[in-house]
Amino acid sequence: MPSSIGLDSVTLVSIFVEAILYGLFTALFVASTFILLRKFRRPKHISNKPLLIASFTMFILATVHIGTDLRRLMDAFLRSPDPVAALGQVNTPISLLKNTTYALQTLVGDAFILYRLYLVWNGDKRVVVPILICFVASIGVGIGALQAFAKAAPDALVFIVSLEHWIVSFFALTLFTNLCSTFLIACRTWWVHRRTRGIMKSGENVLPAMVLIIESGSIYSACLIILLVLYLSGSFAQYILLDAVTQVIGVVFTLVIVRVALGISTETVKTPSMNKSTTFRVSDMGGRSTDNSDAYLESNINMKPLNVKKTVEIVEYV
Repeated sequence: MPSSIGLDSVTLVSIFVEAILYGLFTALFVASTFILLRKFRRPKHISNKPLLIASFTMFILATVHIGTDLRRLMDAFLRSPDPVAALGQVNTPISLLKNTTYALQTLVGDAFILYRLYLVWNGDKRVVVPILICFVASIGVGIGALQAFAKAAPDALVFIVSLEHWIVSFFALTLFTNLCSTFLIACRTWWVHRRTRGIMKSGENVLPAMVLIIESGSIYSACLIILLVLYLSGSFAQYILLDAVTQVIGVVFTLVIVRVALGISTETVKTPSMNKSTTFRVSDMGGRSTDNSDAYLESNINMKPLNVKKTVEIVEYV
């Protein structure tokens, strides 16, 4: 049963919430872009390119999304004799653009977390392939959902059965992808720490990185769970969360980059060979690191060079 809350009232609240989040995302986007470009100028920092591409893509999609929401609002209240009916239509070109933008933003975030999972686990197929299958399935479900929206009747609400199956499936798949990836990245980080804690200086650990991984993953997952509950309950309030999530994905992504640069958390960890006598040193952050990351490993003075197997990213950006 649809909610008793008016769709017109919900739409006004949702555009207000989305505008606030978009403003926050814009500020964080500018700050994170400056940080990434500053590092990117150095030849050794080419690994920032995926971050820049993902960040710009998310910002463009977030801008298009809030633009379509504003256009829908103006069309409904300024040009339509029945604003509620106009806002409820799911098969109009502007509504399809809005839903397409949301789906793309979600998939970009999922793709990047899958990319980080691949790096953290050194491409271990046993770990990556199941999540990759889930991601591919979410792409297929997303396409199916958009087709269902396009074929819906003009007076059909978003809660009809023909749409519900697609929408719930898409939400469930992206939630599964994020929860599992966050858990696996955190586990890998903890495992690396356990392997190397015997040669680490006292008091140095990867707890800040693990906290950041879990925090950033939890923010998006919590929003998605609330969105799913509101949708299944038939509440129009789900539109508030739906519009907010598009911005939240970008906010979480860029916020982690800024937090790392400010020294609030670590960014990467390198896995050393265990047969060398070495110690870890975590930089003071804020750009004084000489490596690609703001958390790095270096061998003690007068010791043999550190044999680094692979640099792995362990930060949850979405």
